[in-house]
Amino acid sequence: MRLLFITQKLHGQDAFGVLWIREFIRQGFDVSVICLEGSDQKFEFPVYSLGKESGSSRLQSAIRFEQLLTILLYDRVFIHMAPVWYALGFWWWSIRRVPTYLWYTHYKMQLGVKLFGWFGTRFFCATEQSLPQFPSASSGHSASKKTVVGHGIDLTFWEKRPNVCTDPHRLLVVHRLSRSKRLELSIRALTHLDSSFTIDVYGIEAEADYAAEMKSLVSELQLQSRVTFHGTIPMQKLPEVYAHHRLILNMASETIDKTMLEAMTCGCYPVTTAANALAIGIPEAPDGDNSEQIAAFIKQYAEKAPIDGDEMYRIVREHHSLEELVKIMSTSIKPGT
Repeated sequence: MRLLFITQKLHGQDAFGVLWIREFIRQGFDVSVICLEGSDQKFEFPVYSLGKESGSSRLQSAIRFEQLLTILLYDRVFIHMAPVWYALGFWWWSIRRVPTYLWYTHYKMQLGVKLFGWFGTRFFCATEQSLPQFPSASSGHSASKKTVVGHGIDLTFWEKRPNVCTDPHRLLVVHRLSRSKRLELSIRALTHLDSSFTIDVYGIEAEADYAAEMKSLVSELQLQSRVTFHGTIPMQKLPEVYAHHRLILNMASETIDKTMLEAMTCGCYPVTTAANALAIGIPEAPDGDNSEQIAAFIKQYAEKAPIDGDEMYRIVREHHSLEELVKIMSTSIKPGT
């Protein structure tokens, strides 16, 4: 079956998307990719970039997208976390009656999501908190277009690695710097911990104003020596980062980030909200979302996580593996339901 996979970026920094595409291919799909931003890297599947990496304007990218829609051959469309492309392509897919699928793990409603709710075939998301505007089939709405399937971690890449943390007071944050991640809660938690506790922050500055606010907050709280912003790094370097930390902090309130699951494969335990902990399948979380409660949890588990690395990996393998995720999604994609 021919699958058109649409995503924002496809290059070395964003190997996550490549792993998904390769899993679809392993499970029998003939995949072609449209991405907003590509690279010179060669892949074993066709990639059609919309030219952002070479300076194409939004209008130029949109025109090329419309051209590709009408000339490429495909039976199904899978859009990965980029509903804007559904807003630009739904007219053609509706005319041609091509089943369309959207992976979206956010709570934010936008035009592409609204249009997909009317015309698309099926939403896939990681947790019930994703797309709260739409009830899921698992919540009793049999006609729902929203299917909760967990996250997809490629265990051929995220093999089990030993945790080699030598300083349990060195805390970790890995996610994009955007308001929805609520990084301020983790930063403020440091004020309730002794000076031996520090935070390493990795992630792209997705919202420049928010990133500036966080750096200003660090200065305001006089935590410059305890909070380090490292910027973004290639996924290939993340295993070493995870394995050298005991706890990873992520207080996003509406969905579970894949970085928490990746960290678990390296024996690094997520400090997150109670709802996220439940969705992941881990047993313990802070009593609430304020900085004092987060700090109290960190104090309790800095030296020894609630569960060991073997149990963390089992949870990821049994509930969040990419192989199982694609199998579940394929039960809808292949028949077009």
